[in-house]
Amino acid sequence: MPPILRTGLCLAKPPCMSILRTLVSSTPCRSALAPTFSSTGDTTKIVSRLGPTRISTMIMTGKPNRPFPPEFQVELDQFLPGAVSAVGLVTSCVSSGDWAGLEGLVDRDCIISLQATMATMDNVQKELVVVNPGDIFASFVSNPENCDSGNNLHLVTFSLPSLEKIRDLLVREKQKVKDSIAAVKDKEQTKDTVAGLIGEFSSTDLRALFQANEIVIGNYRFIRDSPDSQWTITEVSQINSLQAWSTICKLRWKGRLSIATRGGYNFYSILRYDYMTDCISLLMAIYLLQMMAGLLTAPHS
Repeated sequence: MPPILRTGLCLAKPPCMSILRTLVSSTPCRSALAPTFSSTGDTTKIVSRLGPTRISTMIMTGKPNRPFPPEFQVELDQFLPGAVSAVGLVTSCVSSGDWAGLEGLVDRDCIISLQATMATMDNVQKELVVVNPGDIFASFVSNPENCDSGNNLHLVTFSLPSLEKIRDLLVREKQKVKDSIAAVKDKEQTKDTVAGLIGEFSSTDLRALFQANEIVIGNYRFIRDSPDSQWTITEVSQINSLQAWSTICKLRWKGRLSIATRGGYNFYSILRYDYMTDCISLLMAIYLLQMMAGLLTAPHS
C-alpha cells in the first residue's frame, strides 16, 4: 500500500508531580473552546459516534473495524497509524496558516474552504484546531460498507488534548515509585515511602488535568484514484464533544479513558469490556421483563 502522505531516599515532593501541577495550573479548560467546523460547510454530517455496527464489531473483535477484503489493498493496521500522523501534520499546518505546506496533501477546494473558516477564528480557537497524534486514543473508518473498494475512507478520531503529556507523566511517576521502593531496605521505611509517594501520585492533580480538557472529535476523508495512488485529504471537520454528546455520554467516555490511562490498559480493551457489560445487562433486563410479563399474564388458580 502506498504511503498515507509525505510525511539515599528523600521523601521530598516528586519532581514530576511538580511538573504536573505546573501543567494543570497553566492549562485552563481551553479545549472546551475548541471550534466546530467542516470544510464541507455542513457540520450536521460530522460522525461523532461509533454506531451499532462499530459497537458490535468492537464486542466481537476488540476493534471498531473488521479487516477489509484483500482486493481493497488497505491494511487498517497500517492505514490508521499513518492517517493519524497525517492528521497531526495537516491540522498543524491549518492552525499556523501554512497553506503551502498542504499542497499535494490536501485537495485544493478543501484548502480554500479551510482558509475561509480559519479567517473567522481567534488565536485561541486556531490553536485548538491542532490535533496531536499522541492525544488520539481512538480512530476508525466510519464507511467501510461504502468506501469505493477502499479508495474513499472516512476517518474518525477521538482525542483529548494533553493526553500524551498525562501518559508520560504517569509513566515517570510509576517508575519513580518503583525506584524509590528498590532503594529502601527497611520494611517500615518502605511503607512510609510508598504512602508518601502514593499520596502525591493519587492527588487530585491528575483528575484536574483530565477535567481541564474535553474530548475533540475529528473527521477526515482520504481519497485515492487507485491502490497505487497517493492518498489525498478532501474533507476536514471537527466537533467539540460538549456539542456532540450528552453529559452522560461525555462522562462515560472520559471515565473509560481515565481508567485506561491510570491503569496503563489498552483503551479498546476497556471499551470492549464496557460494551460487553452493557450488552449483558440489557439481555438480563429483557429476560427479567419477559419473566415478569409471563407471571402477570399467567392464569391464576
